[in-house]
Amino acid sequence: MDKEIVLWLQENRWERMEPVFLLLTEQASFVTALVLLYLLYGVYVRKTYPRVFFWFPALSLLLSALSVNVLKLLIGRPRPYSSHSEIIQLTDGGGFSFPSGHTAEVFALLFSLWILFKNKYVRATALLWALFIAYTRIAFGVHYPSDIAGGILLSAVCVRLVQSFVFRKFPVNP
Repeated sequence: MDKEIVLWLQENRWERMEPVFLLLTEQASFVTALVLLYLLYGVYVRKTYPRVFFWFPALSLLLSALSVNVLKLLIGRPRPYSSHSEIIQLTDGGGFSFPSGHTAEVFALLFSLWILFKNKYVRATALLWALFIAYTRIAFGVHYPSDIAGGILLSAVCVRLVQSFVFRKFPVNP
């Protein structure tokens, strides 16, 4: 079923928007870094937020990235475009496929921001960004839907682990 979903998304993608989607999916880590820099600025320069507003997402992202890399090596699942000639590779995907690193990254950021910020616009923006990145990874042929699900689940576990540590160390009412 994974393969069929990838093929369906590729057959029904919005080709006119492909260059924009490609640019955005390739900039996912840059956007994550900008958000972290904003939080770092808010914590240490403007002193608008408590320290946990930087360290919680930063540590969640770090644990998520380390976990993704370990799992990719342990599982060793090939990319969809390498396993199925009918799947077109529309962007780069290095190494193994499961779990999706891009998806784990943006969802770790989403879950962290969701916990820290109650503002519905911050939450909606983060959610739409994460869903968009997850969609593009499948539509561009570099991940199966189960890779995406694995990245989301892994990031949720990592965020929860970091939350249990960080909020015990730096109590705050986010």
